[in-house]
Amino acid sequence: MEVFPGIWPTPVLAMIDTAAPWCIFDPVIGEALRDHVDVLRERVWIDSRLGRFRGTLCQERLRIVADGGENLDVEVLMFLCPDWSGGNFIGYEGALDRIRFAVDPHRNRFYFSTL
Repeated sequence: MEVFPGIWPTPVLAMIDTAAPWCIFDPVIGEALRDHVDVLRERVWIDSRLGRFRGTLCQERLRIVADGGENLDVEVLMFLCPDWSGGNFIGYEGALDRIRFAVDPHRNRFYFSTL
């Protein structure tokens, strides 16, 4: 099952981060997405535990793959940055705030559905 259907062919593991303003992905994934996303704003800054980074704010459809039940496609805001080295994150604004979700830390499970 593709996470970015028709763009990135393999699943992407990402951390759920309710403190992150947007989704952010490794530069290799970001580079593959760059020609397929809707650019909303160039030269956007983000402050993180790794420092301050400049990138591009974009929008694209993300597929959250379900282990059971149905996959969920949602338009998400993402920050693409060629210098990012912090891993993949699903952020709150423009992603998690567009779905219903729950996290079960004891089972390491993420539950989701449409609003």
